[in-house]
Parts: sequence; C-alpha cells; structure tokens
Amino acid sequence: MSARAIRRTAIAIAMLAAVLYLRDPPWAGRMTSGLRSWEEDPPGTRFRWTFGRATFFIPADATAMTLPLRSVFPGPGGAAVAVDVRVDDRWLATIQLTEPDAWVRPLLPIGRRPTNRRYRRVDLRISRVVPPFMLGVMTGDVLLEGSTVRSLARSE
Repeated sequence: MSARAIRRTAIAIAMLAAVLYLRDPPWAGRMTSGLRSWEEDPPGTRFRWTFGRATFFIPADATAMTLPLRSVFPGPGGAAVAVDVRVDDRWLATIQLTEPDAWVRPLLPIGRRPTNRRYRRVDLRISRVVPPFMLGVMTGDVLLEGSTVRSLARSE
C-alpha cells in the first residue's frame, strides 16, 4: 500500500470518527437556542425569557417533564398566548397561557421512543413576541421524571 493510500485511509477513518462523535455530542444537553440568560423575579423564581422560538435538550431517558411557563404580556386584544411544544420534531402539546401573571406548570408525558442518542430536542414556538427585545414567554426550571437528571437548571 502506498503512502498516499495510507493517508487517504487515515483521513477517511478520522472523518468517520468525527461524524460519529458529533452525531450525539456529550455537550448537547447544555445547548440552548432562543433563550436568554437566567434571571430571578422578586419572589425568587428563576426563569428565562424565550424569543419566538426556543430550543433546549433533555436526557433521552426522561419520561415526562414539567414545563413552567408564564406570559407576562397577553396576546393581541388580550388573547391567550399559545406555546407549541415539540419533542424531536413531533408535536407534544399546545399550551394556552390565558392569565398573564400566572405560572402554568403542565406535566407533559414524553414517552419513550427507541433512540440511541443521549438527548432529545425540545422546541417551543410562541404565538407572539413583544418588541423591541422580541420577548416571548418566561420559562422556569424544567423538572424531569424518569431520568437521573431531575432539573435542567440544576444540571448547568
């Protein structure tokens, strides 16, 4: 085998290893998108503002999650704000936030889909945002059931 063939084989093996590693990276559980930094309201409740769309990851072994949501700003004409929740691109629930000052804490069964990944992606789509900062809704500490990790905020 020539030096060129050995080099090509080594590059192909390295690329395959990188693809396999990046398919399910260990840091995915700490990744978020569309969420601002953690804040604390006057009673001491930790929360993060969403934008119009937000994404975070939960451990694949979780069977349910409690997703605290609060809409400080009502929709147009005082309408409820809808939050569409999806897990791995599959619709899970649409939560209607009718009371702007009330926290809603729905328990959402995730179910166990066969997967060989460590994490599952949760997407939130908010029906309205408030300019100029494009604030969506407040989301609190997500609590998990059926997983060794109990709280996403505590695992950061």
